[in-house]
Amino acid sequence: MKFIESTNSYIVYKKCFLGMEPKLVVTMTVTELKSLINETISTLLDERGLNKNGSETLLNVQEAAALLSLAVPTLYEKTSTRIIPHYKHGKKLLFKKSELLAWVESTKRKTVHELKQEALRRTLKQT
Repeated sequence: MKFIESTNSYIVYKKCFLGMEPKLVVTMTVTELKSLINETISTLLDERGLNKNGSETLLNVQEAAALLSLAVPTLYEKTSTRIIPHYKHGKKLLFKKSELLAWVESTKRKTVHELKQEALRRTLKQT
């Protein structure tokens, strides 16, 4: 067992002989633990595009345009013709990342192979 002192906490390294995998045991204050948990939760929420209350964060026009690799005027055109899902709060346009990604998925064009498979299935179904 090896003890290493680090900023008012003790880190203990112990090797588990059953699985021979190193285990890390960390002692820290309650405040440090709470801070670590909050940082981890914030990071996970950010990665999933959610805010603190669990609802999806909304993207502004610039963020949505960057996500879709579109010019901002093109994005405005797609919203004014109601081609792309969006929310309008006063003069401000907002977008949900999940809806934009679903919209991109819905515009997918089938490959030649997929079209042939679909035609074959229809032919077999009719006979």
